[in-house]
Amino acid sequence: MVQVLWVVGIGSFLAITSPFGATKGQPPLIGWAYWTGFVGYGALAAHFIVPALEKFLGRWPRPVLYLVLSLSLAVVVSVGIVVMAMLAGELVPMRFWPKLYGYVWVISIGITIVMVLRERQVEGTQNPGTKFESRIPAKIAGGTLYAINAEDHYLRIRTSRGDALILMRLGDALIELAGMDGLRTHRSWWVARAGVREVHRQNGKITLELRDGTMAPVSRTYAPELRTAGWFS
Repeated sequence: MVQVLWVVGIGSFLAITSPFGATKGQPPLIGWAYWTGFVGYGALAAHFIVPALEKFLGRWPRPVLYLVLSLSLAVVVSVGIVVMAMLAGELVPMRFWPKLYGYVWVISIGITIVMVLRERQVEGTQNPGTKFESRIPAKIAGGTLYAINAEDHYLRIRTSRGDALILMRLGDALIELAGMDGLRTHRSWWVARAGVREVHRQNGKITLELRDGTMAPVSRTYAPELRTAGWFS
């Protein structure tokens, strides 16, 4: 529902302002349908583009990802405009395509900014861990969270109901898990205190045995913080 209101809101704003005179002289309802339709089309495209960017460019800085997103959306929407014009019996000259893309990209930047601000607003109103817990696949949802560990661009979530992979960076997950009773134990591991069954020491190395039998490593970098928190002496 929120997504629909977001699309209608931006579409209505563009219909009123009519950027670049795209719908100048058209009846208000036609202008509204034109802009709202293309914003909805762009939002739908973003639904598929964002996961792809996370998969292939997940380790890139977030501002770069947002820039690539706006450029990609501009391509998709520009193609849509050209196709719609052709279906209406109007050909858009190829010499005008770069200019059209520039116009659409400016709007795509605005839409991307709104998307980012809305995402941050939602994250700011959620309790610690709530957003991350909503990412847990249904087959293991509802179980006690034991730990997460990075596997390439994926995270393996370990719970009392089993484990599953999701496409996400560990750094982003740690932000969403801030405030929960757990700590990072290794560059690729975060462990919940409730998930630890026993602490093992061997040859100066410390590992945490989770309640599912998994052995989570503890690196020297994070050991002092765990010791201070009372996880072991």
